[in-house]
Amino acid sequence: MIKAWPKLYLSFLFFLFLWLHNTPCNGQSTSNRNPKLFKKAMELADRANYRQAIETFKLIIQNDPTHLDALFNMGLCYLNTSNGADTAIICFNKGLNILTETEKKGHLGRELGLSMGKAYQVLLKPLKAITIYENLLDNTTEQDRLFIEELEREIQICHHANFFINYPIELNVQNMGSRVNSMYDDHSPLIAVSESQLFFTSRRNWIKMSLLADGQYAEKIYTVPLAANNWESARLLKVFFKQNEHEAAVSLSPDGNELVLFRNDEHGKSLYISHYNGRSWSEPEKLPFPINSHAEETHGSISADKSTFFFTSDRENGYGGLDIYMSKKLANGQWGEPRNLGPNINTPFDEETPMIHYDGRTLYFSSEGHNTMGRLDVFYSQMNTDSTWSAPVNMGFPINTPDDDFFFVPTISKSHAYYASSKFDDNYGGSDIYQVHFKADSDTELAVIEGVIDSSLGSDFEKMRVLVTRTNDNKLVGDYRPNPDNGAYMMFLENGYEYEVRQTNINKQEKVAYINVDDQMNYIKHKIPIAFNDVAMDAPLIKTEQHATKAISTNKNSVDKTNPVTSLPVVTIADESSSKTSANTTITNTAPIKRKPQSHSTTSKPKVKTPDTSSNPSGKLLINQSGNNSNVQSKKYTIQLLALRKGPLSSMIFFTKQKIHNIMVYNCTDGYIRYTTGNFDSYKACLQLKKKLAERTGLKDIWIRPIKDIEALQQQ
Repeated sequence: MIKAWPKLYLSFLFFLFLWLHNTPCNGQSTSNRNPKLFKKAMELADRANYRQAIETFKLIIQNDPTHLDALFNMGLCYLNTSNGADTAIICFNKGLNILTETEKKGHLGRELGLSMGKAYQVLLKPLKAITIYENLLDNTTEQDRLFIEELEREIQICHHANFFINYPIELNVQNMGSRVNSMYDDHSPLIAVSESQLFFTSRRNWIKMSLLADGQYAEKIYTVPLAANNWESARLLKVFFKQNEHEAAVSLSPDGNELVLFRNDEHGKSLYISHYNGRSWSEPEKLPFPINSHAEETHGSISADKSTFFFTSDRENGYGGLDIYMSKKLANGQWGEPRNLGPNINTPFDEETPMIHYDGRTLYFSSEGHNTMGRLDVFYSQMNTDSTWSAPVNMGFPINTPDDDFFFVPTISKSHAYYASSKFDDNYGGSDIYQVHFKADSDTELAVIEGVIDSSLGSDFEKMRVLVTRTNDNKLVGDYRPNPDNGAYMMFLENGYEYEVRQTNINKQEKVAYINVDDQMNYIKHKIPIAFNDVAMDAPLIKTEQHATKAISTNKNSVDKTNPVTSLPVVTIADESSSKTSANTTITNTAPIKRKPQSHSTTSKPKVKTPDTSSNPSGKLLINQSGNNSNVQSKKYTIQLLALRKGPLSSMIFFTKQKIHNIMVYNCTDGYIRYTTGNFDSYKACLQLKKKLAERTGLKDIWIRPIKDIEALQQQ
């Protein structure tokens, strides 16, 4: 695949082998064990040949059912297969039962417990995983800082997963069938705007290819026509063929004439590009510096106007791991200095597979950060008018899972997309390619407009540009580069506006036309007819307010179960104005409120009755036992008790009756008022308060969350 995604804990497999192989468990001698066979199994696992490694571990366990290191590492291998998490739990349980109570609190017991939690996450049981992680936290000390940080992060991830699993996205997933998929990994689907041809990467067998150490063949690029009456099977694109070397397609230009590839070369992981001239693909050329560097560049996507290139790199001065960068094409045709997309997109963890949509402002990508359900999740973000990026939106379950989810490829209509996955029951083996249809309305449309450079400007098309400006605000919305062979270009313009289209050449000669893109037109005439199609464009994956209202129709106040920062659920109080508040307490979840993408119109915010913050412009209040408000310095963690959409509580009677004091009230920019209690330096300390509140009040749906995530939303 584009990146060798290690699954769980493979980095310390050999560490465990060396440590466990030389450390007797419960006084057992290792002298009767087979070190050569164990070493072979570990080598297979290290090469990601998990199925053969499992069979080898089974041979060891048949002769010695208490072989702890074999049980543990076999469990890890099962966790790396498509449907092996339940069997992994059996292995981890057997391993834990071998340990003494003291050993269970030691390093190996912790790793077995952590692995058990991971397995429950994969099985979509995040609350079970949280219980395991919180029990592990109870046995930590101040010297376990790194382990505590890992547990705290996994707990937050489980909260995200619990919300998304409870409110899945409505979609229809269709396997692309045996014409496309094989018994090996098939992934990275690519499609042009016409959707007439599918390109993808596969690890299937081909003539004279050798089986690799992980039990599959080298990645190669394939294509198949998608016409309804054409049943041709996928064929190898031989122009890209290099014997037994991985070569993957990572993005395709909207007109289908430029293919970006990933290769390993003498500089490591690099990006290449190939051009289609109407008959054949050119030999791939390595993209120049500053896109490729001595760091690793693993994925790239070119914008519809071919003026901007988005790519991933782990070069210095990033935010951590792989970051997403963008480079603009200069007037001389060279790529300009890359710009990091910043902390709204990039995190201390890996960001991967950026895909810029035809609209030029919606970026799809995968990340291990933000409010991920676990490992890589697919997100999208939209560019604001000042070229900053909006808070990424998680695409939700089942597109995302606690495992790696990446390479989501939207079409011009965001109502459907292409996607590779191994988690559906109808797969042929490994990962398969699917078409995904979303059940959602849309309110934005694009027109696809094809044109050709005016003949009076000459034929040196490489030095020409097509500049498109929206006339109502004089905003440049496209900087298109025509095809260097024939001068053709393809524009993607939002309906409802007039545009100036300016064709220019190196001699500063110009041809200008004005296009009014509306729903009624069929052709635009500018020397030649320019055909276009109107296609729905609104992102379908943000649930509607109606859905949220239905989910909590029994409550007086709408309740926020998520936010763009953390998506952590909170408790819902049914009728705060009632004297029987505690008796009417309900535990529920709600969907995020629909947010429209940035456009020429402004979405009004709901009117919210908020506490008086005139003396406290931060919007953060402390309500103590006396009912007075004062500021406090935030620490690291708190417990969120409640978040209300339609107004604040009329009184604090519920909290008073439950003997919950020192309530923090956050008046947030997203229209919610959040109520929290507690202010702790560590999750572990906060956990004790959470348990006490749960025991005393009977409330189960209360959550520990980082204070910084709430403060990021408070009014400035």
